[in-house]
Amino acid sequence: MEIRRVFVDKLKIKNGMVLLTGPMHKYIIGVLRKRPGDRIDLIDGKGYLYRSTIQSVKGKDLYLQVLDVVHNPEEMRPKVTLCVSPIKGPRMDWLIEKATELGAEKIVPTVFRRTVVRFTDHGGEKIERWRRITVEASRQSGRFTIPEISEPTPLRGIVDLIGDAKRRVVLYEREKRITLKDVFGSKGRDATCVAIGPEGGIEEAEIEWLKENGFITCTLGENIFRTETTPLVVLSVILYEYARGGNENRGANTGA
Repeated sequence: MEIRRVFVDKLKIKNGMVLLTGPMHKYIIGVLRKRPGDRIDLIDGKGYLYRSTIQSVKGKDLYLQVLDVVHNPEEMRPKVTLCVSPIKGPRMDWLIEKATELGAEKIVPTVFRRTVVRFTDHGGEKIERWRRITVEASRQSGRFTIPEISEPTPLRGIVDLIGDAKRRVVLYEREKRITLKDVFGSKGRDATCVAIGPEGGIEEAEIEWLKENGFITCTLGENIFRTETTPLVVLSVILYEYARGGNENRGANTGA
């Protein structure tokens, strides 16, 4: 039988038991059609997975017995923050979903001068929808953690949000020399920030400001990708490089 993973915010355990009510009860019993004795894995979004069994269902209360706890081992690839110009409609939803699946640690909707999308009320409604998307995408892809979605932030405000990122890259259509291979071909697990501008492009003054704050301009080659495609290309390269490096290291350690 398939073992499903369910994200539970503010998971509380007492004497090895978890009590779930409301939407979680409805989802597990009504949607997944699980019954007493069935296995369910709970994730808390903080790197822990709780292997559990449904013990009983009493009215609208669902009781689970925690069998054991698994902590996600530290990943070889660096933590990646995406500072990306928001785009309209379902394309941004798709970007959030796929960036989550590809391992982004944090996503900062960044407002450039040519960003078309405008926000009211700090983008509360959009942010909540994007956070729901990250939860579901994390569950589907088997992630132990949930990416953080920041409030929409002007470009010059991102420094406070990426302070620990030593490797900083901005994709720039006028850059012709420095490639992703140049940036990520050398191993190292430094926290990384990737900035991606709007479809109208990043203005030169913004590029100069980014350079002053430690960003390296980088090219994806001759092809011009849409805003929602670019971060996925970068994340895929990072995933490949560090997975490849990890496999090489394992081979060396075993004498292969």
